[in-house]
Amino acid sequence: MYQTATWREKIRLFIQIFVPILIYQFANFSASFIDTMMTGQYSTVDLAGVSMATSLWNPFFALSTGIVSALVPIIGQHLGSGAKESIRKELHQFIYLALGLALILLLLVFGGAVPILGMLHLEKAVFQVAERYLFYISIGIFPLLLFSVFRSFFDSLGLTRLSMYLMLLIVPFNSFFNYLLIYGRWGLPRLGGAGTGLGTALSYWAVLLIVLMVMYRHPKIKEYQIWKISALDWSFIKEDLRIGLPIGLQIFAEVAIFAVVGLYMSKFSSQVIASHQAAMNFATLLYAFPLSISSALPIVISYEIGAKRYQDVRAYSRLGRLSAFGFASLTLSFLYFFRPMVATLYGHDPAFIGLTSQFLTYALFFQLADAFTAPIQGILRGYKDTTIPFIIGLVSYWSMTFPIAFLLDSRTSLGPFAYWIGLVVGIFICGICLNLRLRSIAKRAEKD
Repeated sequence: MYQTATWREKIRLFIQIFVPILIYQFANFSASFIDTMMTGQYSTVDLAGVSMATSLWNPFFALSTGIVSALVPIIGQHLGSGAKESIRKELHQFIYLALGLALILLLLVFGGAVPILGMLHLEKAVFQVAERYLFYISIGIFPLLLFSVFRSFFDSLGLTRLSMYLMLLIVPFNSFFNYLLIYGRWGLPRLGGAGTGLGTALSYWAVLLIVLMVMYRHPKIKEYQIWKISALDWSFIKEDLRIGLPIGLQIFAEVAIFAVVGLYMSKFSSQVIASHQAAMNFATLLYAFPLSISSALPIVISYEIGAKRYQDVRAYSRLGRLSAFGFASLTLSFLYFFRPMVATLYGHDPAFIGLTSQFLTYALFFQLADAFTAPIQGILRGYKDTTIPFIIGLVSYWSMTFPIAFLLDSRTSLGPFAYWIGLVVGIFICGICLNLRLRSIAKRAEKD
């Protein structure tokens, strides 16, 4: 980081920070995008099954990865104090924590998720795909969490490009394994949509092996002697959970609202479920733009706040928000004109394409809502204001989305689209409340 004097310098610095984050986020979302797209090309029924399974899987996986992401600030403090021995020990404690979380996640999948699927009264074929998907994806729970630990370790050491390159490897691995397992190539069993769960699991095992080889040879990592084993220390684990659990719960609350909407789709036909999943999947991929801006803003804003250069804070805030709306205008235009083409990425049935295109129409409003709300979240994190925004988000999403959705579903003929409208309204209400919070925080900081 460095001080900037002109708008050109600010834009250049912001781009330098934003672009690697954007590439990383696209790679991060790619596994879900590839699974959904390839399953949709295989069968609409299989896509509906994968949709139900991921609606149950994603919130709990997000909770677990959110918890282990606490390694970043913990190691950051150790780096500042020069305690290299503590860095090695912390990494090992998070590995033990990842193993424990993997076991808990396994219990949740088989003891909770599968029984819940049975309560949704799904079509038999949809239920079978969802059940098998959860079984196969569970094979990759440990490498998924362990990779998250190592990725956080790399980021805390400033090796963000290494994290980006390793995450990018998931794309070819996932595509390759999915192709083999969905269609049963090279003598492998034909697993259909459920095979994407196994493909994702195998891709993370493959990337984990590469990560271990990189860690063994990387000169900057060698100096921390991470191969020298540390004993399990419960005092460290408790502190790690104290910091990581709130982070995980915040991510869980945000992911869960979309997952619950996905589960509510179970009362509609398998084609509606599949179209909802396809449109939501593509909308999530486009969310990488505002999310990356939201992740880049705290870096530049916190630096300027530390130097008490509040004029530059306001300049970066404007730059981030304008960038978000700029990207939104591009994605809006693309979606508006190419909705049917996007729908064909997930299937070829004319009825499916028409219904998915309708869902993508509502995704246009998602782009506007995210472009408005996400940058404000990033700006507030730059001010180190996280607790109140978390409460605002929790209340906005959960108190607005479902009452509006249920009202529209019961009083109008909108059907499944009522739930998308509820989500959009919840995001906009959250953004309005966060904007009011930002004005208050900014005025208070400048007075101090």
